[in-house]
Amino acid sequence: MKTHLQFLLSLMAVVMLSTLSCNAGNAGNGDWDIVITKNNNWRVENIKISTNGDIEFNEDYTDVKAMSDDAYIKISMVSFGMKRKLYIRSDEGTINYLYYEGSKEVDFEPKGRAWMKKMLPDIVRNSGIDLENRVNKIYKKSGVTGFLKELQETDSDYYRSRMVKYLLKNNSLNKSELQSLLREFPYRINSDYELSQIYKKYNPIFIQDPEISAEFFNSLEEISSNYELSQVLKSVYKLNELNEENFTHFIDAMGDISSSYEKSNLMKMALADDKLTNAQMNKLLSEVEELSSNYEKSQIIKSIIKNEGLSSGNVDKIIELTESVSSDYEMGQIINSMIREEMISKSNLNEFTELLGNISSNYTYKGILDQLIEYEQLGEDRFDFLLKASDEISSSYELSKFYKSLLMKGNLNKKQQLTLISKSENISSNYELASFLLIAAHEMNLDDEEIKDALIKATQGISSEYEYGKVMKAIYSKGK
Repeated sequence: MKTHLQFLLSLMAVVMLSTLSCNAGNAGNGDWDIVITKNNNWRVENIKISTNGDIEFNEDYTDVKAMSDDAYIKISMVSFGMKRKLYIRSDEGTINYLYYEGSKEVDFEPKGRAWMKKMLPDIVRNSGIDLENRVNKIYKKSGVTGFLKELQETDSDYYRSRMVKYLLKNNSLNKSELQSLLREFPYRINSDYELSQIYKKYNPIFIQDPEISAEFFNSLEEISSNYELSQVLKSVYKLNELNEENFTHFIDAMGDISSSYEKSNLMKMALADDKLTNAQMNKLLSEVEELSSNYEKSQIIKSIIKNEGLSSGNVDKIIELTESVSSDYEMGQIINSMIREEMISKSNLNEFTELLGNISSNYTYKGILDQLIEYEQLGEDRFDFLLKASDEISSSYELSKFYKSLLMKGNLNKKQQLTLISKSENISSNYELASFLLIAAHEMNLDDEEIKDALIKATQGISSEYEYGKVMKAIYSKGK
């Protein structure tokens, strides 16, 4: 990340360096009107540049080499109260120079030329004039070393960013050159936006070689904006087929994003392809725990659950991650998704039971048990598991509703019905106990004396004469 010193330098740059207002593109293709305000040894300089027509500079940008008909370049500067102006124009193939100090015209030779040679390279460098052509010339003459030197001497993040893009656009850099570039340019551009513009478009150039790729992902630490970093990583994922190593770099870089929203969007994008290997899935799962938002974490876990071919290790990790979700509602949503995808089995039932113990809401907990009533994966142990799990329901209303659902949907045998009747003593509310026993009297075979006696015994837990009378009437009137 940016150091404190880099931040201060960036802030100073915003205040003191360049304020630009321009029309058209490169110099020589239309009109440019540019204003640069900069600090030079704590002396403020205001420079205005206007250009028109095609302008060709000499090799070191200390003079104009050629101009199209009626082309011109005007440079005016106010520095510490001193005003200077240079006007270069083409007149029927001849280049004319006019130089002013204050409002007075001064002979161009030698003072005007000396000032031009001193100022013109820096003005061109920080105005974007002839930028693409200049980048190509510097690279052809001095390679990446010369380019990086020029990049360092350029004040504007905007133009630095464009310079790097022109270099990558027009030239095929070898491995050594790419490494040199990566080790320098990200630390020269303070603007997250400008830096991300390079990375978003040209990241495939840096992904192919393992060594360069590692340096590329490390350099992403220079982007402090969650949004810009997430945009870069989205581009990386979309424009490249990431191998195991690069996917690991991708997930590690994602760890620098503190926004759960931005991070979860990246995860959803990766999961949407449904092409992650088991190792990549494990790597992604390791990052899910870092999401601070229960909602975003829940959304990602549910997306993962929908993926086909999850290993038992993946499932164990999902159960572990779900324990870190503090919202009963979100945890319930995840568990219900796990049940729908038949991820719960005898092999992970202990871990699943521990997970259920984290839910404090009777409503959510009961809803999960309802989902398991007809869940075939638990086999013959299903009824015993559900009945034991129901002991955690403290609400008589929810417990009564669950017992009713278990009775109606559970396809219970006689032994299980008798066990359920005896369990009804856990219902402390007269109304709710009577409500369950009324359903039981209606659904069970009261011609069986053992069941009938068990129901009658259960009514002894009802202290309300009114509720007791309703249940007893139902028991004795059935079949008459």
